Amino acid sequence: MNRARHDRNYDLHSWTGVTLGLFVFVVCFSGCIALFHHEMLAWEDPAKRITLAQSPAPFDDTLTAWTDALETGGDIEILNIGFPTVYEPYYQAFGRVRGADGRDADHVARWHPASLDRLPSRADGMAQWLYDFHRDLMWPAALGGRTVGRALVGVAGVILILSIVTGVVAHTKIREELFSLRYLRSVRLKWQDTHKVLGLWGLPFYAMIAFSGAFLGIVALLAPIIAVLAFKGDQEALIDAVVGEPPAAVGIAAPMLSVDDIAAMRHPESGHAPLYMVAHHWGDRAATFDVYFSPDTELKTVEAVSVSGVSGAPVRNPAAAADTPANRVVGAVTPLHYGTYGGIALKALYFLLGIALAVITVMGIMMWIERRLHGKEGKRGRRFYRRLSRLVVGVCMGVVAASAGLFVHNVLYAGAEASRMAWTGWTYFAIWFAAIGYAFLRGNEYRAATELLAASGAALIVAVMLNGAMTDHPVWAGLGGADHAPTAWTDGCLLALGAIGLGLSAALPKRRPEARHRTRLAPSS
Repeated sequence: MNRARHDRNYDLHSWTGVTLGLFVFVVCFSGCIALFHHEMLAWEDPAKRITLAQSPAPFDDTLTAWTDALETGGDIEILNIGFPTVYEPYYQAFGRVRGADGRDADHVARWHPASLDRLPSRADGMAQWLYDFHRDLMWPAALGGRTVGRALVGVAGVILILSIVTGVVAHTKIREELFSLRYLRSVRLKWQDTHKVLGLWGLPFYAMIAFSGAFLGIVALLAPIIAVLAFKGDQEALIDAVVGEPPAAVGIAAPMLSVDDIAAMRHPESGHAPLYMVAHHWGDRAATFDVYFSPDTELKTVEAVSVSGVSGAPVRNPAAAADTPANRVVGAVTPLHYGTYGGIALKALYFLLGIALAVITVMGIMMWIERRLHGKEGKRGRRFYRRLSRLVVGVCMGVVAASAGLFVHNVLYAGAEASRMAWTGWTYFAIWFAAIGYAFLRGNEYRAATELLAASGAALIVAVMLNGAMTDHPVWAGLGGADHAPTAWTDGCLLALGAIGLGLSAALPKRRPEARHRTRLAPSS
């Protein structure tokens, strides 16, 4: 009975990985890139290569003139003001104005921190696309949009949890497998040992990522369902019920507190400077400013303090504090999943463990195919398994090549800013499908994988060189510490990853190696 139960667990583990493993690989690999969302945003935008000013110029008069111009078109419903930070070293503002016809119009602007000159606007592109692709697969709005996309990503987390549980149950000799690496044996044993060792040593991290990813996806799916059942489909009413409603306007005009005073605020516990503020009912006597700081005392994305927009006195705003159990849980899961509660070193650790998880996933699929191509298992013909092998190589290496290709596309793009995001998506999928087609046409899965890996590594290096030349920020200046730190980190990582890709492509075999056995040593040796 124990043997039969073990076989069922093993079969469930294998078939789950084979049938849905490619989807899990795509989500895992895209998540490794999404970790560095802020660094990539700084790298792709020349305006973010400004050196962070130690004492930014006073901003209140400039902001007041901008809001006065907005108010000529209607009432300012919401105003978001960002202060200079390492990742975004300039002032920026977002205003939503409701006109007389009841329609909302969004306005965005940013200013140099020292001269207060207007900086050119830039639409979302590579960094935001890669980040959103991991969160919701950029799922089409006609098919449910982001809600369905995030739910599907959550399904990947559920699949990963199932694979972890069945894998642990199926492998009964965990202690021995933790240290078993037979690299001088057959291809199958080499892949099998690597799969087990990487899987077992990183098990706590994989379980955390799987649970948090599944949780975030389930929350995205449950929100509209609860809204339909309890609030007749009104999701805004659901949000107000969970986090509370902000204070209402009283309709009496009043001068606003200087944003320079807000910039001089410090968090009462951590002492951090504010990142940004959100003004509700700008120009009204009941206006409130929600001031957001980097988290320090709790595991959350940001910490908020609410003050009166007229006097600056602390006020209680449930929508900013969001001190409810549901919001505290969601607020803790998000930074835990993306590693934003630590510095760049923590993100690097997340990246290495995430890449290991992606490798484990694809290696499990390749082991399954290997047993059927060169073993006694399998009921389909050899041609079927060869095609499946090429599909795996094309899909997995295609994601790598498409991600690397976007860095080059970002530098060379010369179209309209309004079309940047659309062209980024078309370029990504064009490279991905081209890689899948190349894997089938090449005919040799080993060579296809190494050549696509080499192309990806070369693309990263070329992107760094082109970006430095076209933005007048050469890579050696950034690496020497004289330039904007996040772009220097990104340049260094891209160069390192490009070199690793080229090195691995040269070292990996170009065909299936013959089985090699460990040479027996004499007792004297």
